[in-house]
Amino acid sequence: MERKTFINRYAKYIFIYIIFSVGIAGHLITHTFDIMIALTTYTLFMMGTFVFYHAVTSNGLPVFRWAVVTYGITFTLEAIGVHTGAIFGAYDYGDVLAPSLFGVPLIIGYNWVFVILGAACITHRYITRPVLFALMTGFIAVLFDFFLEPVAIDLGYWTWDTVYVPLQNYAAWFAISFAAAFALKQFRIAFYTPVAIHYFIAQGVFFIALSVFL
Repeated sequence: MERKTFINRYAKYIFIYIIFSVGIAGHLITHTFDIMIALTTYTLFMMGTFVFYHAVTSNGLPVFRWAVVTYGITFTLEAIGVHTGAIFGAYDYGDVLAPSLFGVPLIIGYNWVFVILGAACITHRYITRPVLFALMTGFIAVLFDFFLEPVAIDLGYWTWDTVYVPLQNYAAWFAISFAAAFALKQFRIAFYTPVAIHYFIAQGVFFIALSVFL
């Protein structure tokens, strides 16, 4: 009975870590690398939808609306950024994360939502004041991107026109994450979803592991 209760309680978290553990191993094994690359968009969509389902069923329509608006804003900013270099710096997306619209993979805005949501859920456990909450969420999101960038470049997700990732990129990440997190507090949106925390951590471990071993 206790074992069954444990499985029912933690199965969704175990599922997330299994998926990303397979992803790490698959990227490190030569014979499965191409398969992992081909599955990237589908995996991100599947796992994001898994988190989205739990977020909405736990917190209701307000977080659904926040996610839709956040997706729209981040995708629009990406579209402007990739064509002008004015927001993140000069960069281009590869074919790994296809399909794309206006030069931006559709999955990008989707993953933005869950990076911010995961960072917000982590922060929520320790900080409640809106501005401090948004500041910490922005910092955690930027830290995530710091580990993401070198691996994403190596895997062909995108490329920068400069040798190093520009500081402008991190500043934009912080500003966007800050604004989205502040909106959660400002409009008193219920959003806390433990699944989002585990998804954020699993993604972070994935990119850190690949940065070390790939």
